[in-house]
Amino acid sequence: MFVQKRQISWLRAAVLGLAAVLVFSLAGCVAGGPAQADKQTYSGLVNATEVDVNTKIPGRVIKLAVKEGGTVKNGQLLAEIDPADLLNQKKAAQAQLDAAAAAMQKAGAGLQAAAAGGEKAQAAADVTRGTAGATLAKAQAGLAKAQDDAALAKKVYQRIDTLHRQGAVPEQQYDEAKNKLDAANAAVQAAEDDVAAARAGLGQVDVYQAGVAEASAAKAASQADINAARAAYNQAQAQLQEIEANLAQTKVVAPVSGVITSRNVEAGEVAAAGASLFTLTENGHNWVDVKVPETALGKIKLHQKVTVTGDAFPGRRFTGEVTAINKKGDFATYRATNDRGDKDIIAFDVRVELDDPAWWPGMTAEVAF
Repeated sequence: MFVQKRQISWLRAAVLGLAAVLVFSLAGCVAGGPAQADKQTYSGLVNATEVDVNTKIPGRVIKLAVKEGGTVKNGQLLAEIDPADLLNQKKAAQAQLDAAAAAMQKAGAGLQAAAAGGEKAQAAADVTRGTAGATLAKAQAGLAKAQDDAALAKKVYQRIDTLHRQGAVPEQQYDEAKNKLDAANAAVQAAEDDVAAARAGLGQVDVYQAGVAEASAAKAASQADINAARAAYNQAQAQLQEIEANLAQTKVVAPVSGVITSRNVEAGEVAAAGASLFTLTENGHNWVDVKVPETALGKIKLHQKVTVTGDAFPGRRFTGEVTAINKKGDFATYRATNDRGDKDIIAFDVRVELDDPAWWPGMTAEVAF
């Protein structure tokens, strides 16, 4: 619901004509007895602030809580718009919000799992790199020693073999040299196998590093899923908030205290967005607009207290306050003629605040300055 304020202008043309007639007929006359013999009285019409109570949302009016002429308080329920469509929209928006929240939670779990897998693979790679490196170094050292031993055993065997051919060494010594050479060569082969195994162990580091890269890609994908789910969640949340705000607008309430001066809709009718459902006149905020001739303006000051009377309140006097004096003349209350040779007398608008709920818009009031 939103409201539009405006000032009531009651029969402005009639005011102008009435003021033109009354300015000189009433100027200087007594208003209420000898105590006001030095005052001048002018007529005017009472005005007040009107508020158009509009509906922000379209829909069918299912309830009217007030009638024309009824007095209402600020915040009082005036009408209700059918909320059925909005309630269905709210249900759908809530479902979208819940789905987005679940997707965000699932993506978050995927991100945590990918992060844990990446950390595990990295730790394994680090450990393997350290142990396999040490193993390879040891195997390479062992291979170097085995090769040195095999080279020495070969030299010894060659020397013994030469002597054995010459018959200079017994058969047993020859066999021992031959066995040592065979053993040394076998040790070299075993050391080479150890080096190959150590190199294979280092290759496992690459496997683990591939696992780290795979986990990193999974983390990026999960983060993208989280971002998409969060965007969907925020969108659904904003939509839900808008629907809830519109649901609040289905209850049309009085923006100010006052009187319902016009009801512009009936129950069952479909109101368009922005349509005026009611016209509400504020209680207690009213004033009199009077036309004062320039010859009397010198006696009128801003914030001056004045006496206000009216035919609607015989014998009663009200106190008003001058709150505005228009600096631009409106029309001539008296026209000069060639015969008289005098000047026009221009009228100026003077506003007198009443702020009294007893006065209704359109009433005629007499203001004594």
